[in-house]
Amino acid sequence: MSVFKHGKSWWYDFRSDGVRYRERTPAANRDSALQLEAIRKAQLSGQKIHGKRQSRSIRFAEFAFGDFSCWCSVEHKDRPSTYARYMRSVKALNTFFRNHTLHSIDPGMVEHYKIQRSQQPRKNARDGRSVTPAAVNRDLAVLRILFNYAVRLGIVAKNPVAQVRFFRERNRCTRVLSVGEEAAYLKVASPLLRDVATIMLETGMRPGEIYRLCRDDVDIDLRSVHVRTGKTDNAARYIPLTERAFGVLSCRVRHAHSEWLFPSPLDPSTPVLDVRKAHDGAVARAKIAPRFRLYDLRHTALTRMAMSGIDLPTLKELAGHSQIQMTMRYVHPTPEHKRRAMERFEEFLRTPVLLKA
Repeated sequence: MSVFKHGKSWWYDFRSDGVRYRERTPAANRDSALQLEAIRKAQLSGQKIHGKRQSRSIRFAEFAFGDFSCWCSVEHKDRPSTYARYMRSVKALNTFFRNHTLHSIDPGMVEHYKIQRSQQPRKNARDGRSVTPAAVNRDLAVLRILFNYAVRLGIVAKNPVAQVRFFRERNRCTRVLSVGEEAAYLKVASPLLRDVATIMLETGMRPGEIYRLCRDDVDIDLRSVHVRTGKTDNAARYIPLTERAFGVLSCRVRHAHSEWLFPSPLDPSTPVLDVRKAHDGAVARAKIAPRFRLYDLRHTALTRMAMSGIDLPTLKELAGHSQIQMTMRYVHPTPEHKRRAMERFEEFLRTPVLLKA
């Protein structure tokens, strides 16, 4: 992908099947130029398939890191973490399908990849654990999206992933932190991670929503934060801030040197993409067992909100969920909370009013 501005015009410059295409576009900005570049590549791909210029079928690596990567960068330009997530799966898929043509990939080959991928050791895993079913399913989902795009371009006739069954996932590995675990974790966390974790624990926001916060998203007078975009259409919402969350965000607003409240250390003009490595290091230093994921801080916040008495419709809006059933999945009463509930129930059973009734 090569888009640049020359004079007052935006140009694209790329090669396709050994031919260089350097053309000026009527685009007014870089995003529009990227879209026109993707359209031009799609036209060329269609000509290769339906015309007589195509002497060979396009290989997976060429399409994945070419047309598909370009399309993803435009489609998810407002969600850089989604683009990064897709490309991580593309790299994993490329190790298996690299030299295969798109036409030669069939459901049986996808099944072979599914089994082989599930037997690979997890990256950086010291206990020899294999790749989880959820990770394999994410790769298959990206492969399905890739082939759907190829179908729309007319490169292939059908999607081979449509006939493949995904692994059954066990989604009961969520964790709710205790007060002691939270304190130990925040004590050894880096300043950036500590602020991100604090906002998650106080508001229940998703990590990506926090990374993309701008100065204008924090209302100092109303002590609230505006989440403009997110994972779903319902993610856009206003969240009132607790004292601790307001302290963190107001401090970042005062010291912000760009529009982003959580700028990337490498490029302050862009938001940070991930704090996963910092999180893993903090969990190890805090010696917390069993380990927990960064996303579990969101589970912890929503669970605490539910235990504090916040009703589910309100919790649904605070969480940015589209359905209340999804909110129910994020509510995990702790053993202490269930014990207190049974004590209240037992006390209710012993009341004289109930006995007379």
